[in-house]
Amino acid sequence: MSTYTRFDSRTAKVNYSPEVVYNFATDIRNFRRFIPSGSFSDIDFRQDSCSFRADYLGTVSVQLSERVIYKKIVFSGNAMMQNDFSITLFLHETPERHSEIKLIFEAEMNPFLKMAASEPLRKFLDTMMDEIENFSGWADINEYNQPL
Repeated sequence: MSTYTRFDSRTAKVNYSPEVVYNFATDIRNFRRFIPSGSFSDIDFRQDSCSFRADYLGTVSVQLSERVIYKKIVFSGNAMMQNDFSITLFLHETPERHSEIKLIFEAEMNPFLKMAASEPLRKFLDTMMDEIENFSGWADINEYNQPL
């Protein structure tokens, strides 16, 4: 029996406007630069989707499924050919026109999978927030990316 599972990241702060972050994050090809070499195989990036093969998960597919301009981006996907999940990126503009960013990971998980995945998912979200705060290339986007 599966249950709804949610993991929230901490809030990261970056010195770029929500518009700049949104324009970067809505083109999945921009995420190539975050993949450490040797981490995954069979990697395929497109503007609105990607897939890769990961140890223990098999093929993971992710697609851009929802956008609220400069506020929210939802990526949905599946792993192990059955587990659907979503990662939602929330953007909030600060008075200084910078961004506060939060990620939420949601999935249906059976108790065993939840127990096995909880710690790696928390570490993944912590690492993502660290990388987001340290990243300085938000304005360096693919030339074909246009906000919708």
